[in-house]
Amino acid sequence: MPITAVPQGVELRKISAVQKRALDELLSKQRENNLLETTISTAIPALAFAGVGGAAILVAYSYLKDIEIPTAKEVAKAVTTAAGEVVSDVVIDVGGAAARAAGFEDDPTTPELYQLASGRVVELSRCQRWETDATAILERVQKGNLSKSETVQAALATKRVIKNMKKEGCDRPLAISTAQWNA
Repeated sequence: MPITAVPQGVELRKISAVQKRALDELLSKQRENNLLETTISTAIPALAFAGVGGAAILVAYSYLKDIEIPTAKEVAKAVTTAAGEVVSDVVIDVGGAAARAAGFEDDPTTPELYQLASGRVVELSRCQRWETDATAILERVQKGNLSKSETVQAALATKRVIKNMKKEGCDRPLAISTAQWNA
């Protein structure tokens, strides 16, 4: 006869094989019930916490879903563009200030009296002179044979023309895109 441990409060004693099977079944059911009770008692708070967390995630998602998070490449491009704009403004402003300090006006390159292809000479307003400058810059760029430094010079010249045209109240010429004009 086997000797087995019987639940608390009961002494150890010899039992028959039938009694042992019955006792094993009883202990097995008790373990299953304890496991189920433990699982439920820990699962309910965990599910409640998960529910609150899930609700918080849904609320956050509803607010954040429309926000576009830029990629590192987009951020780098934006920083580079902003830095380039600042540098170009400084170059144009300092260059203009230096020219004015030396007694030169920030005038258009195109002269007041302009000879047309027909040979006729016309007098151009300042806005027309700036527009002619912008067209000449665009023609050089469109030829496509500018070096890197010439491309930078063309961009700076275009920005200078735009600043002066805006300062003098001129309209945007066709040679300057809306994006350039509004930048």
